[in-house]
Amino acid sequence: MDYAGVNAKIQAMKGRLLDAGDYGALCAQPTVGAVAEKLRESPSYQSALSYLEGDELHRGMIEQSLMLSLAADFRNIYNFIGDFKIRRYLSALFLNFELGIIKKLLCMVYDERDIGSVFTDELSRLLGDDLEVDIGKLKNSKTVPEFIDNLKGTGMHSMLASAYTEQRSLFEMETQLDLYYYMNLSKSQTKWLAGGDLAAMAEIKGIEVDLRNIMWVWRLKSYYKLPDIMIYAHLIPLSKRLRKEALVAMVQAKSVPELESLVAQSPYAGVFDGKESLEMSFGREMARVYKRALAMRPNSLAAASLYLFAKEAEVSNIVSVVEGVRYKLAPEEIMKFLNILGARSA
Repeated sequence: MDYAGVNAKIQAMKGRLLDAGDYGALCAQPTVGAVAEKLRESPSYQSALSYLEGDELHRGMIEQSLMLSLAADFRNIYNFIGDFKIRRYLSALFLNFELGIIKKLLCMVYDERDIGSVFTDELSRLLGDDLEVDIGKLKNSKTVPEFIDNLKGTGMHSMLASAYTEQRSLFEMETQLDLYYYMNLSKSQTKWLAGGDLAAMAEIKGIEVDLRNIMWVWRLKSYYKLPDIMIYAHLIPLSKRLRKEALVAMVQAKSVPELESLVAQSPYAGVFDGKESLEMSFGREMARVYKRALAMRPNSLAAASLYLFAKEAEVSNIVSVVEGVRYKLAPEEIMKFLNILGARSA
């Protein structure tokens, strides 16, 4: 399809993304309420934050409102594209956002918090029909086994059910949801895309899978001390540039320094250099990957996917600002936790 009209719309939407100056102004606010008030000056958040007032706002209230803004942007792009196949792929791409909500709810149940109290009508609408989730059952879940059982009838259920034991960490269960997302996306990519769209998204998401697998090996070995055989169960059985034998060698590394050496010998040498967190390094590298794909294939889904990636990063950044302001961190300290991708000028 011709993306001239879509890309023009996305270019206008990019102009509303926050830049370093905007983040600096948010970090300098004295209270969480002041952060919300400052955000309302942005056209992207006027509607989503319109009902939030006062300084007693908590992270969950603001984060849910930010997610409404992200979902609204997705719908604007989705509704502008008439091609049925492209729409089907976009739904699979945005499933990552919906699974993010499932992760947040799973985290609350895992920590023995009541998820019914945060399950507003707006949040329920963010869980699209493709997930086939029974909202009524899910919001009444009190334990992790009950939460998983209430996902019966969805593609997520079997993966979580097979992964759950009382000894399993929340991170290990979350990786199963990520595994579900990437396998479903890979199938949708092959089924619905062709030409420049297929080439662009295969490059972007293929590299993303490689980086995710490296990150998961790193975390599962460093923090969770899982045996090799269990690490394999959490990896995505797909790759782009990372050869299978290289990934196997990383899993079998006897120490973190050995793992670091193997990563340094891979096609992703320099991405994870230890100067920042794994997630920060991942975000910066993926921003470069998206921008490169857009430069090579401007008449493709690259622009739309870059925008959604940048908007999701923006939501995460704002949540970090809220937490930093709440705990009275200095503005320059808060800025260190933000992944400012520069997508506005791409």
